[in-house]
Amino acid sequence: MNRQTKTKGLSLAILFLIWVSLVSPASVKAAANIVLDGAFGDWAGQICIPDPAGDAASLESDLLNFCFANNPDDPTAYFMVERPSSKGWMEIWLYLDTNNNGLYQESADRRVRVSYKPQGNHSSVDVSLYTGSGSFLGNIATGMDWGESMHDDGGRVEWGVSLDSLGLQAGQPIRMYAQTMLGGTISDSTVEVQWSPANALGIPILGGILLAGSAWFIHQRRRVHV
Repeated sequence: MNRQTKTKGLSLAILFLIWVSLVSPASVKAAANIVLDGAFGDWAGQICIPDPAGDAASLESDLLNFCFANNPDDPTAYFMVERPSSKGWMEIWLYLDTNNNGLYQESADRRVRVSYKPQGNHSSVDVSLYTGSGSFLGNIATGMDWGESMHDDGGRVEWGVSLDSLGLQAGQPIRMYAQTMLGGTISDSTVEVQWSPANALGIPILGGILLAGSAWFIHQRRRVHV
């Protein structure tokens, strides 16, 4: 499903669930440090934005959850995407409005491309970084085993990007959303969220998360141009 078809009611329901999870001290304490290892138990208790099943152009590009986190004393933003079990290749784009002004095409903004290929008993994950205007900045990772294998159903992939690479300071509010691509066109998109990555001292700044890009706020102008 593209972002036009996300309903207002669904967005408000998700917002309520996220708010409940954020104000619960137990949920914050339960969250473990994220380790990029292709195992996903450490994502329990982290912030996840659900996305409806069956709203994409294909099973392998159907987003179910978009999650993000920080570790204490670690200036890295971590992300995870979940889809239905699939053996197919997945192309993900993460868009970050780093100056939080509602625009994603500025040179200070960032785009992260993730290629996820589940294989027999491992995975191959490539991560590359672009400016918001589409200029290539470099490869972050190549051939990493950061996703579930075919043997493990090929449903989840994780990656990390340093705050410095994103041009961010700890605690800086940003907007972001994730998209999947299929055959050069958008297959599925999450709603837009606002997040302040935890600061370098490990104090989580979680209370400000919003579903700022709810169903009625559509960004048809946002497309991958690289």
